[in-house]
Amino acid sequence: MLKKRDKKGSHISFIISFLLFISFLIFFVSILNPFEKVETGKSSLLKHLENEIIKNVTTDVKIISALEDINAGCGDINALNIGNYASKQEADFLKIYSSDEFAPQIFLCNPAQKGYKIGLIRNQNYVFESKILKLNKSYEDDYESLKKYFGIPETNDFEFSLLDIRESPIIKTNSKGAPKAEVLAGVIPVTYFNKTSEIENGYIKVVLW
Repeated sequence: MLKKRDKKGSHISFIISFLLFISFLIFFVSILNPFEKVETGKSSLLKHLENEIIKNVTTDVKIISALEDINAGCGDINALNIGNYASKQEADFLKIYSSDEFAPQIFLCNPAQKGYKIGLIRNQNYVFESKILKLNKSYEDDYESLKKYFGIPETNDFEFSLLDIRESPIIKTNSKGAPKAEVLAGVIPVTYFNKTSEIENGYIKVVLW
């Protein structure tokens, strides 16, 4: 008498064979297309470099919104001890931006002339042109140390620049090497304080090869 074929065992054998076939295809494609692996690695390195540059040119800024109100006096706002600041009048509010990156000065008001009613106080990160200039100086003075600080391999090089809203360069590093054929670039929109402590919109461009 003929035995019935074990269908369950047949199905398992088929699944194992199929998985082995798929694994072989993946291995075969990875051998034939190593360039894609290189580019994926370089893309990750570019993203890492962008994050490092942004981190090094960004500072936490305290923003105080205050309404002019002579009846409020100066006690509350003077008690905040606002130093190293820039200010901007917006409609009925005075916005005071406080950070060590600004020129040293102390905010004081004259209760005989005006007082301030304090509104919202919050913190926000801003890019500073002054910090980009410092990073640019580090690039020019000791490029190899900066590469190590950012974790960039010896076989790679990079440059960066600050662009205005029309993408014209404001600050640009002098490239330390001739870019190779495989060049990657990223453009990051930023809001930054310029050299005169005014808020501008622009971009930081990072190039890696």
